[in-house]
Amino acid sequence: MDWQLAAPTLLELVLIVLVVVLAVTVGLLYSHIRKLRTSLETSHAEHIEALARVEALANNANNQQAEAQARTIVITRHLKELDEKQISIENELRELRLQDPSLRLYQRAAELVKQGASIDEIIEACDIPRAEAEMLVMVHKQSS
Repeated sequence: MDWQLAAPTLLELVLIVLVVVLAVTVGLLYSHIRKLRTSLETSHAEHIEALARVEALANNANNQQAEAQARTIVITRHLKELDEKQISIENELRELRLQDPSLRLYQRAAELVKQGASIDEIIEACDIPRAEAEMLVMVHKQSS
C-alpha cells in the first residue's frame, strides 16, 4: 500500500508536467522581456542622442539666421544712407550746373569732343579759346 500512496496518478503527472512547462515558459518569457528591455533602453539612449544633435543643429541654424537678418538690417541701413548721399550729391551737382553758365559751355564742348568734332567746330559752337578746346580734346582722348 505504501507504493500506491507514493505512485503518482495520471492527473498528478499531468499537473507536474504543466507546472514544469509553465516554469520553463515563464523563464523564457522573463529572459525575452529582459532582452527587449535592454534593447528598448539602448534605442531610447540613441534617440536621445539623435534628438540632442538635431536640437544643436536647429539652434545653430537659428543663430545663423538671426545673424544673417542682423547683417541684412545693417546693410539695408548703409544702402539707404548711400542712396541719400547720392541724391544729395546729384542735387548739389544740378545746382552747380545751374549756377555757372560757363560750365554749360564746357559740358557742351566735352560732348562735342566725344562725338568726334574738330577743334574749330568746338571753338565755334562753344565760344571758348583754342587752347582750352585743344586741352579738352587731349583730356578726352586720353581718358577713352
